[in-house]
Amino acid sequence: MKLPFFSRKNDKTIIQNPDENYIALDIGTEWLKSLLFSTDDFGINVKKVSRIQQQQSAMNKGIITNLSTVLENCRLTIDELNADLTPEQQSTKIVMGIAGEYVQGVSIIVNYERDERYDIDVDQSEQDRIINRVYEQIVATGKEDLAKRTGLLNDDIEILHITVTGMEIGGMSVDSLVGFKGKSVKLFFYASFAPKTFVESLKSLAQSLNMDLIGVVSQPFAIARAFAGARNKDFSSIFIDIGGGTTDIATVINGNVVDTQMFAFGGRVFTKEIAREMNLDYRHAESRKIKYTGDLLDKKIKKEVKTIMYQTSQTWMKCLKSALENTEDVQSFPTQVFLCGGGALLPEIKEVMIEFPWTRLLPFAAVPKINIFLPERLDGIKDLSGELKFAYDVTPSALAKFAYDKLKNPQNYYSK
Repeated sequence: MKLPFFSRKNDKTIIQNPDENYIALDIGTEWLKSLLFSTDDFGINVKKVSRIQQQQSAMNKGIITNLSTVLENCRLTIDELNADLTPEQQSTKIVMGIAGEYVQGVSIIVNYERDERYDIDVDQSEQDRIINRVYEQIVATGKEDLAKRTGLLNDDIEILHITVTGMEIGGMSVDSLVGFKGKSVKLFFYASFAPKTFVESLKSLAQSLNMDLIGVVSQPFAIARAFAGARNKDFSSIFIDIGGGTTDIATVINGNVVDTQMFAFGGRVFTKEIAREMNLDYRHAESRKIKYTGDLLDKKIKKEVKTIMYQTSQTWMKCLKSALENTEDVQSFPTQVFLCGGGALLPEIKEVMIEFPWTRLLPFAAVPKINIFLPERLDGIKDLSGELKFAYDVTPSALAKFAYDKLKNPQNYYSK
């Protein structure tokens, strides 16, 4: 999506305090995952990790359906993170993630010509003026686009964040325009939107928890930006987060997030299929699925579960194909894929992806390489807790990374 220029609203700045603790909260369908972290000049220091299993009625397809239950779980996780800390050390600021089919994003490229001052270095005031003229029309255009996709009214849609993801001047990629000469300026933005009811439920949670909300973040965007090297101009990849209720996809091309897609098919569907095929209640089916991923079942039961997992994974793959077909502004997809989330632990997911005829059914120049995105590949995150080990730890860590970027460079972020 390419836009001309417009006017903007004032930024909200957040002062970064290197001694302050923060909380990143990933409210998942099956698990509520959170981190206590601080920041320094090098990035994030993760101090504690908390994981609390959600009740089956708490969430559905990534959406809060029982606010009181989720609120109680949030209180439990925050109490766990703040335990043994003095009142001064306890966190009062939180960043939350949001996902689901109605969470949408749009990539925007803005072209600008410096006709009168192109032979003079850009100063801070000019850069601010250039960037600041973007936001208002992005909000209006993005809401209109999401309304068309979802059938919601404009007034029922809320902006999550608009992020500056890249800058070029005179054809050269730069972190800042300041100090460079050139006539042609190109700015890359990514805007995320969600139904107002979803966002308000998270704001209500933060208020009930007596926490200041740093931001509500589109999870696939945060994940794509948190991978080490993902912002480099020579980096392209697809990130797939398979959660309990949804699968979230982010496509990165040349260091910029160009599209995000979500569909309501996650680990809970696999559990329900085990329950149905093996005549189990949900709790026992979930336990059996977890034991299967850990190779803890006896041979006969393992074989039966594997058949169910494979068939369900084939259905999931059809949904993934449909989501990729709806991706905009991509002529040819990247040839590497990174999986994270609890669903990434299911071996049949990777199996059906390897078997899929990518180049015949989708615009792939070659069969993509399928990788697992583990916390060790996160950018600028130091794990002091020693507990970030699994693919499902990537999402809360990515939310923390988003918060750090926003705290450090608030001028690159717009959020309400």
